[in-house]
Amino acid sequence: MKTNNLNNITTSGFKTPEQYFDSFDDKLFDKLSEKAPLPGTKATGFKVPDAYFDIIENEILQKIDDKDTPVIKLSSRKNLYYIAGIAASLFLLFAVFIGGNDDSEELSVEMVERYFQSSDLDSYELAELLSDADLLDEDFTIATTPYDQSNLEDYLLENVDLETYLE
Repeated sequence: MKTNNLNNITTSGFKTPEQYFDSFDDKLFDKLSEKAPLPGTKATGFKVPDAYFDIIENEILQKIDDKDTPVIKLSSRKNLYYIAGIAASLFLLFAVFIGGNDDSEELSVEMVERYFQSSDLDSYELAELLSDADLLDEDFTIATTPYDQSNLEDYLLENVDLETYLE
């Protein structure tokens, strides 16, 4: 299909005969007033009983008047919703402001040290965790001692069991 000239079309392409709409109403009402079915239509098979629409209103009203239906008051549910909302808000207030845990332990330096001693973290993993957590401030500096042979020897003598290495 050629689409390059579609935006230049100014007519719809459909034409009606002259004075078609002037006589359309008359032709339509003539077809509707005929008792014969329209050509090309089949009979539906449904039939309305004689005087059906004259008596149906009275029958419906008799059926409505004969039955007593129970009446349910909706205002009682409305009051229940108000009471439940007030109770829930009071419970929330008590839970937030009054019901705090008093036996919660505070985080101490000893607890953190025990955690790091019991875990299998090496210094690289620990440094990575600290940098990921943004715990290090800009003015945070790690105290370093200058490398000295005597410092190393003192550390090894105090902290390392030399007998295991000598065997």
